[in-house]
Amino acid sequence: MKCGADPKAKAFFDADTGEWFTRAQLSSRVTAFADRLRFPAKALGFHFAFNDADSLIAYLAAIEAGHAVVMLNPELDAVLKSRLIALFRPDFIIAPLSHPPEGIRPDGPEYSVSTSPHAGQLLLRSCEPQPYRIHPDLTLLISTSGSTGSPKLVRLSWRNLESNARQINQALRITERDRAMVTAPIFNGYGQSVVHTRLLAGGSFVLTRQRIVSREFWNFVSDAECNSIGGTPYFYSVLDRLDLDSLPARRLTKFVQTGGRLPEHLARKFHHAAAERGGALHLMYGQAEATARIAGLPPERLPEAARSIGFTLPGGRLSVESNGSPRRPMEEGELIYEGPNVMMGYATHPADLEKGDLLGGKLATGDLGYQDDQGLFYITGRKARFVKLFGWRISLDDVEELLAPAGPVAAVNERERILIYTEQNSAALAEPVQQLSARLRIHPSGFEVRTIGSLPRLANGKIDYQSLGRQPDSPHSQAAAATQWRE
Repeated sequence: MKCGADPKAKAFFDADTGEWFTRAQLSSRVTAFADRLRFPAKALGFHFAFNDADSLIAYLAAIEAGHAVVMLNPELDAVLKSRLIALFRPDFIIAPLSHPPEGIRPDGPEYSVSTSPHAGQLLLRSCEPQPYRIHPDLTLLISTSGSTGSPKLVRLSWRNLESNARQINQALRITERDRAMVTAPIFNGYGQSVVHTRLLAGGSFVLTRQRIVSREFWNFVSDAECNSIGGTPYFYSVLDRLDLDSLPARRLTKFVQTGGRLPEHLARKFHHAAAERGGALHLMYGQAEATARIAGLPPERLPEAARSIGFTLPGGRLSVESNGSPRRPMEEGELIYEGPNVMMGYATHPADLEKGDLLGGKLATGDLGYQDDQGLFYITGRKARFVKLFGWRISLDDVEELLAPAGPVAAVNERERILIYTEQNSAALAEPVQQLSARLRIHPSGFEVRTIGSLPRLANGKIDYQSLGRQPDSPHSQAAAATQWRE
């Protein structure tokens, strides 16, 4: 937390319990919990965290105690929880009593119950010492897939966390006057970044387990006098349907977007909405592998540059390369990032916990893009998010953005076709898809529309494409699509 900050200043609000915590109260609670986490050596912890005070305090305590903590979704499938625990054998596990890790008997041969300072929280300690040494710099690990609990974990150091928080604070001009509503889980990178930046800057934030579509959520935004909010493109699509001006959120002036490209029509709409309030919309780009964020578009570049991710955050450097060679302005290549917030590497096995920094501050993002003659960066898609149809190279991200005005969709590649999943009746997309096929100069037979009850999403709001790839064929939607093309 920020050194020298007023200990009486508000740090965060647990909206579901109605309790405000000052910085002094938060510090005291964190230190008390950290005392419960004493081990002979640096330990590995699993923390299944909700957006509430108990989970936040436990998270900060694990870090203060000097351990490495893996942040996970409490609602992760039981089998996936067990798989992760069996693989990494954490020294301690923190979880809500309502969502205990299945398959572990309290006070059994593997884990014993320790007393948590929080009545609704379970604290388990391993009966056997961690067989692997943990690197002294390792602080935080994040699963690359919050919905599947992927054993591929991003390894982050304290330097990664602190440097990225400073970068974000400088780019967004976050001060002690900022109070943010947290819209993402604190077990993922974006939610954590909101916590870290406000604590570092001396600002404050609000936690709630209420969904963003609920009236309670927006009442909390109003009652806590939040002036800042942000989220993924999904968050802004929901906010568009809710109608910002009708919500009790008049104090909101700073809007932040990350987690994928925001459709241009929404970028323009919320830019104007923020400007009318005397505020601004900040479009940002990042990856968990770079702790949280890499680049941002200055609000004054909107709306003209709404498709751009902007400039690199202070202290970092972006470049565009192809086969190791730099590309000239307007030439496409892979975005390469260098900065103090680049992860130490991945962990897929406990033996990886011993490893130090394997990347040396340089990250091949896997994103394709270019830099224009003004220095602005643009993303054209992912390496794995392209498909060739009839000889044409098509970005699935572009397909989604072009269809976004018609409603939420997800595009995936299957057997030289583009499958478009929609929550609407497939017939509602008939005309937009026809227009899209004409625009891309692709025969309509290259597209198939399927109706799905709801698009599967990861905990951070992004589309869960792996889950979509496992969707069974839908005869109803396929028949509708076939009729559509015959017409």
